[in-house]
Amino acid sequence: MAVVSAHRPAVEWLNDLQKAKGEGLSGVKPKTTIQDLLERINDPNAPEYTLIPTSPRSVEACFRLGIDPIELQFHPIDFYHRVGEDSDIAQIRYERNEHVRQERIRSLIDTRKMLIDDNWDPGDIRGVPKKKFGDEEEANAMVEKERQRLEVLKRRQEKEIQQMVQYEVTRKELLDKQQRKLDELERRAQDLARQKAENEAAWIEKQREVELLKVREEQELLREAKRIAEEKYRRDKEMQARQEEEDRRRKKEAFVREMERRRKTEDARRETEAILAAQAEDVRLRKLEMDKRDQERLKRMEIEAKEKAALNQIKRKKAEQRIQSALTANEQAMIRKRQEFEAREAANEMRRKELEEIRKRDDERKRMEDLRKERERQEKYQAAVEGEEMRKMTIKQRAEEKERLLAELYARRKKENDIRKVEQEFEMKLRLDKVDSLQKNNLYMRQQNLEKIMYEYEKTRSLMKERNDLQMQRKMSNMRASIQRQSIQSALEHLKGTKDISKLATSGTLNISEIINRSRPATAM
Repeated sequence: MAVVSAHRPAVEWLNDLQKAKGEGLSGVKPKTTIQDLLERINDPNAPEYTLIPTSPRSVEACFRLGIDPIELQFHPIDFYHRVGEDSDIAQIRYERNEHVRQERIRSLIDTRKMLIDDNWDPGDIRGVPKKKFGDEEEANAMVEKERQRLEVLKRRQEKEIQQMVQYEVTRKELLDKQQRKLDELERRAQDLARQKAENEAAWIEKQREVELLKVREEQELLREAKRIAEEKYRRDKEMQARQEEEDRRRKKEAFVREMERRRKTEDARRETEAILAAQAEDVRLRKLEMDKRDQERLKRMEIEAKEKAALNQIKRKKAEQRIQSALTANEQAMIRKRQEFEAREAANEMRRKELEEIRKRDDERKRMEDLRKERERQEKYQAAVEGEEMRKMTIKQRAEEKERLLAELYARRKKENDIRKVEQEFEMKLRLDKVDSLQKNNLYMRQQNLEKIMYEYEKTRSLMKERNDLQMQRKMSNMRASIQRQSIQSALEHLKGTKDISKLATSGTLNISEIINRSRPATAM
């Protein structure tokens, strides 16, 4: 499961890179550049310690860009895949991170090339002007000038002493004037030294306050950036929660509507089945009743036929009796009547057969009509059943189509939300990466500034110490010269009674030590 990787602490990053830089400069390890590490960086299984360059320029590029080379290691697409997530989302996450990784590698390579073009020296302290060698020469020149001043002072003092001995008359005035001049120079030198020391201390304190103010401002900016990022993350989480709650509410409403639709469908199905069952029962009962009526009609017709036959039999018997009784009266009339009767009976029989035929045709027609109606009812029932099945199938197809559309809509929204979430996560990662790079770069810059301050401080302290030593030597020389002047003055006072002081110059010049030695016994007395 791919997550936003946590950055290493800036101090650990700085220490590791400084250690690697030191190993590369000392020759403990061979110098490896960013280009040399490309194969290892593109290996997802490479150990982290093998991804740190030892080339000073490559390390300096990492310092200036605030990039941790361990974070440049390649990760395959499976690294960015999350459980239950579409492969397209993992592909998007992989492409975004890989693009940023390649850009950082190119930035490191370009920065290293820029350092090479600028003739950057690994021994340089970043922020110290390149003219530091000129400053050192100026400082050395100042120290040398101070030494020369000391030598000049020594020679001048010796010359003054010689002048004091050679020109006794103007000794006091020249000594006082020179002493005042020396005191004024000493005071001015001390004032200048004190003022410069105060200015340098004030400048160092001001620089320290400026650095502290920058650190506080950077911390405030980092806190503000973190607060803005947290606020944005909180709003995004709330929006996502509201979106998820809205999706759950819609799904719940859709589920309730679907259950209501299914309930209505089931009620309609049961109602239709009840209607069809009632219709089938009604058809069955009507068919039973029609069969019953047909049977009753057939029985009634059979009874009527039997009654008619019996009645006809009775009539025939009566007719025979009448004929038999009338035969005696009028056989011919009886025969005629009998013939008439038989003719009527034949006509009646024919009429009965015609009526029977008509009745049979009517019954057949009714039966055929009933069969036709029954077929129509069966066809209507079958059509109703088929229509109900078709309606059920249509409803089912519509439900399945709706479910499919809902599933596609949900999948599309989920994918859009996942893509939006990936973009938000990536934007958050870029912001965190930028903040981390700023923190690491600021840490490196603070260390560089601290090294610069310490370098300038040590340099100033060394120059001040050397200058103070020379000033102390000059002061001691002045003190010794003053003591020597006092001794000479005392010796000259002692030798004032000497008529010709020039006699003391045994070799053409006055020997100061000889004058002092000659004056000591008298002084002791």
